Amino acid sequence: MNRISTNQLYDRSIDAITRNQGDLSDLQQQLSTGKKLLRPSDDPVGAAQVVRLTEELDKLTQYKRNNDLLRNSLEQEEVILSSINDALNRARTLMIQSGNGAYDKTDLQAIGIEVGAIRDEVFSLVNSQNANGEYIFAGYQSQTAAFTYDPTSTTAQYAFAGDDGINRIQVSDSVTLQANSSGKAVFENVTARLTSSITATSGTTSTASRISQQAEFDRFHQQNYDQVTPANNAFRATIISADQVRITNVASGATVDTLGFVSGQPFVAKGIEFTVEGSVGNTFDFQLNPPEKKNVVQTLNDFFTALNDVELSDSGFRESISDALVGIDNSMKSIANATSSVGGRINVATSVYESTLDIEIANKSARSVIEDVDYAEAVSELSKQETALQAAQATFSRVTGLSLFDFIR
Repeated sequence: MNRISTNQLYDRSIDAITRNQGDLSDLQQQLSTGKKLLRPSDDPVGAAQVVRLTEELDKLTQYKRNNDLLRNSLEQEEVILSSINDALNRARTLMIQSGNGAYDKTDLQAIGIEVGAIRDEVFSLVNSQNANGEYIFAGYQSQTAAFTYDPTSTTAQYAFAGDDGINRIQVSDSVTLQANSSGKAVFENVTARLTSSITATSGTTSTASRISQQAEFDRFHQQNYDQVTPANNAFRATIISADQVRITNVASGATVDTLGFVSGQPFVAKGIEFTVEGSVGNTFDFQLNPPEKKNVVQTLNDFFTALNDVELSDSGFRESISDALVGIDNSMKSIANATSSVGGRINVATSVYESTLDIEIANKSARSVIEDVDYAEAVSELSKQETALQAAQATFSRVTGLSLFDFIR
């Protein structure tokens, strides 16, 4: 049997009490903080998992913030595009209305007042700013207006001043979404009305043309226009008999069409209405003009100018209406495409946000299992530790109270 000295007796008793007090303190801290991992040494593997899960949760929180910013931006853009579309719908109605032959110049100027107001409204909308004062449709040049107005310009008073920069926001580890639409793509790069012009005549005494069937002419233009070799865009009409005219390509000589013809009477070739006075062997040449881009504000401004031009002929005004209608229709198609794109991005962002919430809940649950205290278990353990401490204290007082004289008595 090992003999225990008085010092050992005291040391062991004090150590037992101290250890029980430490365990009791840990339990009290767990209950007060709700965490069972008070230090990494409590569970090194679990502590490492908690760190990784916390980092992942912090990242998910940032993704949610990004997603909120993205959706707010896209929803604002969607509202603006809808407002512009409504304004253009009204302008289109006025354009058709102005084609009423019963209207005189005063009536057209009255219509022009509203068209001018619509132009100014659209100009303001395409220069919309977000809550940070950035111009939504200016691309990377977001500190300056997307579109500018220069009344001294002889070509285009309303011009795009931004760029085609696209900002993207990351909303998950694998998904990055476009946060803005460039005004260059939506409003500036809109195809204007395709046209042609008579370039030369030989023997004909009178030659005039106008595009009477725009859709057919557009197809012909798109199928035959050669951007690389301009010579291929020239066509020749030759009167081959008293009642026929043949259309050929000047460069290749290939026959495009053979049509019925009566001198002085209009005939239509590929959507172009020609009126020609001539005889067999006479020719006239016409050219497919290059496609042009015209922004929607300039289209409205050009029509506003035509409505207020008292010197403009009836035929010239009809051409202005045709130009404006095609420009507005193409602009509305571009805006519709942009709106569809914005809506699609909002749907994707919403779906990603919901997935992020699900992942966040799963990670929080996994972290909770590792680090959160089980209150029922902790309270039971606390009662057990209190009993153990009380027993240690009671035993210590009993043992240290013994002496040899107690046995002698």
